[in-house]
Amino acid sequence: MKVSMNLLKWCKTSNSRIKVFQYIAIAVFVYLFCGLFFRQVVQNSYFQQKSRQQSVRRIVFPAARGKIYDRNGNVLVENRPLFSLDLYLGELSERFREEILKRVRKCSKSGKKFDRSQIRAETHESIVNEILSVAGDILGKDIYVTEQEINGHMNRNPMLPMTVLSNLSAEECDKLIDVLPAASPLQIGVTLTRYYPNNALACHVLGYTVLMENQSFTQKYDDHLRTFALREQVGKSGVEKCADHILAGEVGYETWIVDHSGAKSKLDKKIESKAGQPVYLSIDRDLQRAAEDALSAHIGSAIAIDVNSGEILALANSPFYDPNAFYPSMPKAVFAQINERAGWFNQAIQGLFPTGSILKLVAAVAFIKSGEIDVDEKWQCTGKYVYGKKQLRCNNHPHGEYVDLKLALGKSCNTYMFDRAFKIGHESISCEAKKFGLDSKVGIELPYETNGMTIPDAAWKREHNLGLWVPGDTFNLVIGQGYVLTTPLNVCCFTASLAKNRYMTRPTIFKTEEKISDTGERCLSDDEHRFIVDAMVDCVENYTGHRAKIDEIAIAGKTGTAQFKESGKKRNLAWFTCFAPAYDPKIAVTVLVREREDGLNYHGGSHAAPIARKILLKYFDLN
Repeated sequence: MKVSMNLLKWCKTSNSRIKVFQYIAIAVFVYLFCGLFFRQVVQNSYFQQKSRQQSVRRIVFPAARGKIYDRNGNVLVENRPLFSLDLYLGELSERFREEILKRVRKCSKSGKKFDRSQIRAETHESIVNEILSVAGDILGKDIYVTEQEINGHMNRNPMLPMTVLSNLSAEECDKLIDVLPAASPLQIGVTLTRYYPNNALACHVLGYTVLMENQSFTQKYDDHLRTFALREQVGKSGVEKCADHILAGEVGYETWIVDHSGAKSKLDKKIESKAGQPVYLSIDRDLQRAAEDALSAHIGSAIAIDVNSGEILALANSPFYDPNAFYPSMPKAVFAQINERAGWFNQAIQGLFPTGSILKLVAAVAFIKSGEIDVDEKWQCTGKYVYGKKQLRCNNHPHGEYVDLKLALGKSCNTYMFDRAFKIGHESISCEAKKFGLDSKVGIELPYETNGMTIPDAAWKREHNLGLWVPGDTFNLVIGQGYVLTTPLNVCCFTASLAKNRYMTRPTIFKTEEKISDTGERCLSDDEHRFIVDAMVDCVENYTGHRAKIDEIAIAGKTGTAQFKESGKKRNLAWFTCFAPAYDPKIAVTVLVREREDGLNYHGGSHAAPIARKILLKYFDLN
């Protein structure tokens, strides 16, 4: 009986233990099942992506950039093929592996100590240069790459071909194509590079590109695939930069399944790139060439604007550069040479200069609008204007002459301007200059337009801690000296505005069919505007601007000569600005020429006006 009780007790205890193990087993099974479910179902997409990231690689291909045309459809910028000899290292992976294994076995059998990484590097170098020797024999060149170059490329860009020779000639390509088999790891690579068929023409407008790593694709697709991108051309300056989003197009790509060594195994997906769109500029190629040819012997800028649309017809700078010299890469010597002669400098939109007597046109508008000046009243110019102990000189015409406002503009009389400016005060002149936009950016689409234009007044002097406004500041203002600074493009826009009797011209470098509205604020009444135009025509027909005269066309113009400091020396700036035909204006032209050395004695009438004449002759087809 006692034995039976003990047995029963043991069975009950045993059943309890079994149940505990059963519960544990069930718990473990549930845990494993849940874990498996979580991994297989819940995290399925995560692991698929991880697997894809490890086994798939992307290669990004840049798109062909769009062409740039002038207003008449002439090509200013296009693409041309650049040929290279490329080595596809991925196709040699099996050969590398077999040769490395053979060398390791040989060293092991001999009992010699060996470094596996060194054997790998030596194997890569010997096989690659053995293959390159074939191309070297074909071209008659010694082609060799080091193990550092090979390993560097395999570590950085294993999916991309290694460029061995760049910028191959057509003759070299023909030789290689005839001999190299289709299955060779050596292939002729073709990339597109920018080409400027007119060389340096309009270089400061067109700009240039540089090669950069493609960033847009990785920003667009956040799938974390390891990506290898061929470098694309990105606009660095000019239209190439400001219209880069139009010209660049859309990149294409290939995704490849790779093997354990990272070599291409199977093409997974391919998306073709889309070429960039063309851009049409307002520039007239032939007029631009005429402006550059006329300016080439000088340092300066010449601009032509369609006064009805604000389109830039020509924007020339000297010195200039040939962007073709930058491709396939920019030599240091070329960069240094352009730097030395300040060839990068777009003087039309970046140069800040005093306007000289050009500002007398603004002053004339202020005189008329003030109602305090009788435009027909005569003033005797004795050659000097005395104020206190100071004597301000005028050497622009014979002393003792009597001049009114019209003659003062034609002969650029300083003393007349000093007297009338002092009479109405500087505020009116400053106000008119600012209304014409001479103190601010004009908003041209080109990059790097400067922002330092200055039309001074009493408030400006106080803000810049330059003291109180004094009469001498007024005298400087009315002849465009002192603190006055603006760009040639600002002056040309002012001239276009004056031509159409309006206050503001917004220029554009792109072709447009729009016309500038004449419904805005007008400068003067029709009679008052006609008076200014007559004075400007007189300036060209009979006085300081006569070197711009064209018999067939009435030209309204104004000369200006200003002084500025360069490298601590005082030099002259020669200005001429005009519009034509005078009484039905279509084009405004502004020329600025800088004196390069002492003693040249530059003046607006002698050095700038003849350049403007050549531009106008071309525009009106009178050559």
